[in-house]
Amino acid sequence: MCKTAGVKGSIKVNDRPRIMKIFNKMAAYIMQEDIVQPRLTVEEAMMFAARLKLRADILESEREAAVLEVIQLLGLEKCYQTRSEFLSGGQRKRLAVALELVNNPPVIFLDEPTSGLDNVAIKQCMELLQKITRQGRTVICTIHQPPASVFQNFDQVYVLARGYCVYNGSPVNLVPFLAKSGFACPSTYTPADYIIEVVQSNPEMVNTLSGAIQNGKTNMNVKASKNPCMPVIEMDICEIHNDQAQEDIIFPRSFCSQLGILLSRTFLQMSRNHSVILIQFLHHLASGLLVGSIFFKLGNDGSQTMAIFKYILSVNVFFMYTYVMVPVLVFPIEVKLMEREYFNRWYSLKAYYMSFTLASLPLMILFSIMFIIIVYFLTDQPMDLYRFLWFAAMSLAIGVTSQGLGYLIGSIFSITNGSVVGSSALAPLLALACYGMGYRAAIEPFMKVIISFSYLRFGVVGFSTTLFSKRDLMDCDDIYCHYRKPELLLKDMGMIGEDPRVQFSIIIAYLLLFRILAYCTLKYRLTAELSNKIVHFAAKIVRQKER
Repeated sequence: MCKTAGVKGSIKVNDRPRIMKIFNKMAAYIMQEDIVQPRLTVEEAMMFAARLKLRADILESEREAAVLEVIQLLGLEKCYQTRSEFLSGGQRKRLAVALELVNNPPVIFLDEPTSGLDNVAIKQCMELLQKITRQGRTVICTIHQPPASVFQNFDQVYVLARGYCVYNGSPVNLVPFLAKSGFACPSTYTPADYIIEVVQSNPEMVNTLSGAIQNGKTNMNVKASKNPCMPVIEMDICEIHNDQAQEDIIFPRSFCSQLGILLSRTFLQMSRNHSVILIQFLHHLASGLLVGSIFFKLGNDGSQTMAIFKYILSVNVFFMYTYVMVPVLVFPIEVKLMEREYFNRWYSLKAYYMSFTLASLPLMILFSIMFIIIVYFLTDQPMDLYRFLWFAAMSLAIGVTSQGLGYLIGSIFSITNGSVVGSSALAPLLALACYGMGYRAAIEPFMKVIISFSYLRFGVVGFSTTLFSKRDLMDCDDIYCHYRKPELLLKDMGMIGEDPRVQFSIIIAYLLLFRILAYCTLKYRLTAELSNKIVHFAAKIVRQKER
């Protein structure tokens, strides 16, 4: 397991203590997975990166020139107008590198840049990295088992095993170093494969080699290179993110500029996601027609008052499941994309969080209003503008709050685990929303506290009071309609005297709670040092108790 807490040491850059504000501007980190924004062409992805990563006082023509220079450097001219989802593996790798070269960082870190590539793509990737070093940049990459053809191309290698440095120097000096330490490299082995086999087959050899190289303090390089392209061969890879999420990081653009750029990018991507838009449209339309047909013309029928209450529950369930499960399934992928961009300081977390919150609202409001109109008028609910507006407001509040709960779950769990947790969490919420209906005011005090944890409860009460309170007698074609007077149903349900405005306010409070918790969860994930410290502190407490 990787550790960034409970250990001591210092990190120096050019023999000086690392200052994170400066180092963050100097360095770019490219992850192992070639995760790039979908539904954008190479040109669009590069221009959005340039707008976010370059200062506001730089002209658009200068940004375009910088993008074109990087495109030519990495040989992406032929796929300049190609969408990212149609790029090959090698092209996606080059695009991932190109996005971080826009602001010309002097230091570039790459995690496993050759993983998942064929031999031709690996060769092209290494030629690209060498070309970057000749531009005056330092390239540092981690590679587990580099082929001989790749290994010999590096200026400097730093071999790690079990947290210790077992070699530091040029590739050509690795074989003499091993021979001097008592491990002659057979001619049938490549030097990289042999040193890996030595330290893995006999863990005691780690201390031997580490002592011979003074744990990396001795540098066996033929000559120092101005711009070394240095891999780190890892036995136990440890990605350290300890300082990447500090609040005092200065971003190239202001919060408002970041928000505007992110919104324009998100809206462009959404407009091209035709299948999702069509699915959402059909889902709301079909669900509206289904609910409307089930409760058709029952809105003013005094003999079907309980059916209207079931209609209220159906509307609650629709907005709950629709807007919880979509973020649960989609948001974990968005978070992976965000982590790469945020780690390289494209934008602040606040700007990102605000942008995806606002970007989801237009389609959500549009489709929700369509559903509301269908189910309201097909079921012949009161033709009262005041009641309709409150019904719509309550529906949207439940939808947005459910979406916030979905974001909270999606920010914590993977897609698979989130699907299980999401559906499991909704069942008790729905059960609590219905608990005690028909008990009048006889609900136990402690159960009143428990049911208040379900925001759906306030939705049920809000819908019911909106449709039933202060209403004239309903139509009755039967001999006797017990709930012809709607307020009698409210009394039996224990809702008499409830105000829909209060219920709406409580739902909004839950909305804010879920959004804040989701933001804090993302912040926690990005501040890995904080999480590691908490885990380390908890482990110390457990160990002390065991003693």
